[in-house]
Amino acid sequence: MIMKKISLLAVAFALVGLGAQAQGNAANTTQAVQQTTPQGQQNKQKITLEELPEAVKTAVTGGEYKEWTVGEVHKLQPAEAGAAAIYEVQLLNKEQEQPVVVRYDEAGNVVQG
Repeated sequence: MIMKKISLLAVAFALVGLGAQAQGNAANTTQAVQQTTPQGQQNKQKITLEELPEAVKTAVTGGEYKEWTVGEVHKLQPAEAGAAAIYEVQLLNKEQEQPVVVRYDEAGNVVQG
């Protein structure tokens, strides 16, 4: 009888430990996502290729990545009032398994970050 109670307690502690570890992993994943977001960018809105400014469309379809396939496109609104939006374009070529994400300013220039 005592052994059953000890066994049940051991199982309970193991389950609590696994739950805490899962929560820790979720927190680490959230931190990793937040770190990859450019500073000052808070509002990420999914848009279509057609909704991009003309300069950005020209840069995507006629520049270095003209042979690549366009995936998701996002408009990143800055937190600061008056700051320009950044356009994030996901691109994939035949040799790449992982998409490449390129960020452009409204003039079609590639931006870092």
